[in-house]
Amino acid sequence: MKGDNLTREEPRDATLERLRSSSTVMMSPDLFERLYLQPMNHVKGDLRKTFGNPTPLGLLGFVLGLTPLACSFIGWRGAGGLGAANIGVFYFIGGPCLIISGVLEFFLGNSFPFAVFTTYGCVFLALASSLHPFYNSAGAYDPDGNFAKGLQTPEFNATFAYFPISIACMNLFFLVCATKVNIVFMLVFAGSGLGFTLLSGALWALAEGAADSGAKLLVGAGSAWFFTAIMGWYLLLSQLLGVMGFDIQLPTSSHANATIPRVLELTLRRDKAI
Repeated sequence: MKGDNLTREEPRDATLERLRSSSTVMMSPDLFERLYLQPMNHVKGDLRKTFGNPTPLGLLGFVLGLTPLACSFIGWRGAGGLGAANIGVFYFIGGPCLIISGVLEFFLGNSFPFAVFTTYGCVFLALASSLHPFYNSAGAYDPDGNFAKGLQTPEFNATFAYFPISIACMNLFFLVCATKVNIVFMLVFAGSGLGFTLLSGALWALAEGAADSGAKLLVGAGSAWFFTAIMGWYLLLSQLLGVMGFDIQLPTSSHANATIPRVLELTLRRDKAI
């Protein structure tokens, strides 16, 4: 009888140990970077095991807001007007999805995606409000307070240009930080920053009366953003495939930190060892 009890206890103990081990399996750094777009960090609590991954929502808002904006800047199929026709997209998809995702990233302890998503969500909302007649931002530059006429004034273009150039500077910081994530994420910030820089140049050119140069720079900004949107769609697909457990993994050159900061770190360690 005693031997039978031991035999029954052993399989049960083995089963419990197997379940205990499977529940504490650690996510690999590569998978973590792929899913959360930041290097693996250790935070207190198990919120990542309790709630879903908000990163795809942020990427979704980013690409759905940026893609039509890029196409309108390029002027495909007669599009134009600085993307004013897509104000609803900025207000109700791009901005909210990015901000909600960013706030959720904050609670999960993902500081870099939190900063990126909330900032870009606010950028979409700021752009939408600047182009919305209700706020009449351009009307202040017209003697009659006319919004449409104010958009054409040199003062409005020259003043508004400081907004995208500031975002371009911010993108430079994000680009440096993205070297710790993957190359595709780096390309997102590189393309976005280039687009905002060209937009500033276009606005200043229009303010000086160089309409042809301004139009070409607007097309350049749209092209840079279209490239950025493609990179964003690629990241979104990679995220969704990972979330749904597909065996297909799109290459993102994760662990890009092994190419720049990591190489420097290994070199310093080697020199100290010598």
